[in-house]
Amino acid sequence: MPSRPLRRLREGWPAYLFVLPSVLLMAYFSYVPAYTAMTRAFTDWDGLNVPTFTGLENFQRALTDPVMGQAALNAGIWVVLGLVLAVLPPLLVAELIFNLRGQRRQYAWRSLFVVPVVVPSLVLLLMWGTFFRSDGLINTVLGSVGLGAWRHDWLSDPSTALYSLIFLGFPYIDVFFLLLLYAGLQNIAPEVFEAGKMDGAVGWRRVLYLDLPLLRPQLGLIALLSVIGNVQYFISPLVLTSGGPGYSTTVPALLMYNTATRNGEYGYAMAIAVLLMLVVVVLTGLSRLVARERA
Repeated sequence: MPSRPLRRLREGWPAYLFVLPSVLLMAYFSYVPAYTAMTRAFTDWDGLNVPTFTGLENFQRALTDPVMGQAALNAGIWVVLGLVLAVLPPLLVAELIFNLRGQRRQYAWRSLFVVPVVVPSLVLLLMWGTFFRSDGLINTVLGSVGLGAWRHDWLSDPSTALYSLIFLGFPYIDVFFLLLLYAGLQNIAPEVFEAGKMDGAVGWRRVLYLDLPLLRPQLGLIALLSVIGNVQYFISPLVLTSGGPGYSTTVPALLMYNTATRNGEYGYAMAIAVLLMLVVVVLTGLSRLVARERA
């Protein structure tokens, strides 16, 4: 007589059959590249010829490379500021929309923030690139309000290039994060708000002492997604600055991309990819540990 797990597997075979194509595709496009990166990271490989095993040489080079150090510092700044920008503006807007009177008004304002997602992100990047030029919109506004001394080419100055890319897209309303927080507010029972109101939790006191504690799961998820996304992000430096001037906007993911595509050093690029993957795994584990301790 077959065991209980085998019996369940046999009884549910139609469901497993439908899931199988997705599992196979995910394995091919996700797990196989990850396995390739982990195995080729220990080799000298140009992407075409047979790789030569070099042990930990690529990792030693990455950990002692001054360019990698600058890229890691830039990524750290990006992750910290990106976390603030991922949480505060969507939270503020979600609170404002949630406290509007009338479902239609809330729906209308929600829709206004959702509609821009149809614009291709590359178009937004190129548009913002023109804003940062010496004759762009930002310098025009500064000149019109009497701050002409601050005008300069923001992306060509090493002291402002990285922060210009991080603050690109102001006011930073990520639609997914906004809807996540708005849904979290909607899930709070009205009785909780009424009880809080009787205890004096109104206005900002309600946000601080009632909304934020109850939105902790959503805020934790947003923080996790923001950190992982910013560790791996490199599109705007690639499109707008190519990592310059100098290495002031180079991040590890962009260094990995340039090392592979421009220098043909795929083995070293794979080592950087593995280090990035380890950072993401560690940060994810820490976030899960913190969330479990707070629960």
